[in-house]
Amino acid sequence: MTKIFIEAEDKTTPECNFLKAFVDLHFPTKEVDFICIGGIGNLFNETNKNQIYQAQAIGEQVLILIDADTIAKGHGFVKRKAEMDNDIQTLKLSVPYFIYPNNNDDGDIETLMESAARRDLHQVFFDCFEDYEKCVSGVKDESGQPLYNTPNLKGKLHTYMNAQKLSNKLRRKLGTGNWLFDDTNYWDLNAVSLQPLKDFLAINLK
Repeated sequence: MTKIFIEAEDKTTPECNFLKAFVDLHFPTKEVDFICIGGIGNLFNETNKNQIYQAQAIGEQVLILIDADTIAKGHGFVKRKAEMDNDIQTLKLSVPYFIYPNNNDDGDIETLMESAARRDLHQVFFDCFEDYEKCVSGVKDESGQPLYNTPNLKGKLHTYMNAQKLSNKLRRKLGTGNWLFDDTNYWDLNAVSLQPLKDFLAINLK
């Protein structure tokens, strides 16, 4: 059994569903339990520290998957890695961790998810959406500030899936965070950009 600590609020989020689909595809024989911590700030709170210690005490593997975020948001890969290394050393833990999107660059799990979207099959959607983003972000108020908010990356991907022609049964899944990640009409979980995560899990999943 491997316990994987992720930043998601709960198991109905797109993040968790994306990871479940990825593990099911590439590591179908592995037993995994995703522990949703509700944000990076909760990673090493008392509850999660105790879960990590207890899991390791009974021989379970523990992994951590977190966002690098960006310098603009006050972090980025270099800072996030330094913080993780310091926290793990301070707490005397031995826990492998992976920083989205690829253990090297700034970004987050949505960066990774976008790279798996089937842009090759839905280029028109992405071209139109990105034209919309440019148009809306260029509208300024009297003080020169943007008049409208533009969707973040999660909002973009949500729109991508809601724009698809789906049956009512499949559309209901979208509302539960299941964005049909196992459907190759919309996602490529074999994308080259996902290889670093695959390599990390191949080494560390028990």
